[in-house]
Amino acid sequence: MRRSSPFFFCIVVLLPSLAFAQGERARGWEAGGHIADVSSLSLSGFRGASLDVESSLGYGISGAYNFSNHLALGIEANWRSADYRATFVPDGSGPVRTLNATMDVARLHLKGVYYFLESNLTPFIEVGYGWTRIDSNILERPPITGCWWDPWWGLQCQTTYVTYTETEPSYGAAIGLRWDSRGGIGVRGSIGSLKIDRGRGVDNSSIDTTQLEVVWRF
Repeated sequence: MRRSSPFFFCIVVLLPSLAFAQGERARGWEAGGHIADVSSLSLSGFRGASLDVESSLGYGISGAYNFSNHLALGIEANWRSADYRATFVPDGSGPVRTLNATMDVARLHLKGVYYFLESNLTPFIEVGYGWTRIDSNILERPPITGCWWDPWWGLQCQTTYVTYTETEPSYGAAIGLRWDSRGGIGVRGSIGSLKIDRGRGVDNSSIDTTQLEVVWRF
């Protein structure tokens, strides 16, 4: 079941009393950090296989250039860890297996943003496209341990773990509200949807995101 977040609604409640002063975004750079609430996801596969991913919080950074008070282009990176439950159905005879684990998800997107107003308080819409890397944290093969002799520290050993990972194209869109202070600090709140394109014949269900971001203009 997908759950909502209070982030976006807090922005709506706190900012309506602010004046619609002329914005100062045009022809300037900005950088920011954000926290994102990502909804749960349930996927069904062949012969009863399934994947249930719990909702989670993500964190990230971003950078953008504002060509005008209306238009901006930027890049955003986001990381999160989510608990999941996977059900595997063998091709032949054999018992159904269920696994509980935690996946690590990293996303890198190019984003275009359009602000509807030139004022410091403005609604906006954005679209993004990029790549998402998912690490299942399930071993692909037994770990490999290598040892060597260090002239200072003596015998040193290191174990390498290789896990099942995949990197797929992803895209998304969001709507939100932005407020800029005269001191160069801005706040953005948005709600949106994200989809990972895993190819034909695969369930590419979207996930909902709610994001709160603080940006610094320079």
